[in-house]
Amino acid sequence: MINGVQHYLVVDDDSTSNLLCKLIIQKFDAKAIVASYLRPEEALEYIIEKYSKTNKSIPTILFLDVNMPTMTGFEFLDRFLKFNTEIQQQFTVYILSSSMEDFSSERKKYPSIADFLSKPLMVSHLKEIHHQKINVF
Repeated sequence: MINGVQHYLVVDDDSTSNLLCKLIIQKFDAKAIVASYLRPEEALEYIIEKYSKTNKSIPTILFLDVNMPTMTGFEFLDRFLKFNTEIQQQFTVYILSSSMEDFSSERKKYPSIADFLSKPLMVSHLKEIHHQKINVF
């Protein structure tokens, strides 16, 4: 959070899902800054552009869809994990999925994933995330 403002990044190929996420986030936190991308490749470019060219940390919650046509959420993470540690450390990653598969092997492979959440994103998810962040500090 910067000056009391939480940043969010939503990456999902479904425009309705992105809009719903943005509305839910803003309902939970009216001051939140929300960026959303339909194409994961564009989101990766945005991360490089925004997060590598600043001298200050921008703690960001990333909601990432698993099943996208051009790149899966896990392929996205494979590329994301090649970024500098300084960039990676600014993100808390939550996987959003409409199917609740067994993601135990992915959880082991991608320790940067904080949790797996079922779609749609709900205010209760955000309350739990906020509660976890408070208890960490």
